[in-house]
Amino acid sequence: MPNWVGGEPPDTPARLESELQYPAVNERPPARDAKVVSEEEQAKIERELAAARETQAKKAAQVKKDRAGMLANQPKPTAPAAVPSNQ
Repeated sequence: MPNWVGGEPPDTPARLESELQYPAVNERPPARDAKVVSEEEQAKIERELAAARETQAKKAAQVKKDRAGMLANQPKPTAPAAVPSNQ
């Protein structure tokens, strides 16, 4: 069929001989090989994460303190008020 009557353009690839298979919806996935983390291991991991967060917070506070003097838009110091002279 020509393109002007709703057909496909001449450079369209040919259709597949057989249709693609749909994925099996009702099949269960295979069992996982990974083991479950024990309560002791989980507690250890949580302690390590808390220590890492604490270390990062300390470093961030130090960097913030160090950079406080490096800000580009620091407020300019106010000049002392001129004392009027009695002349």
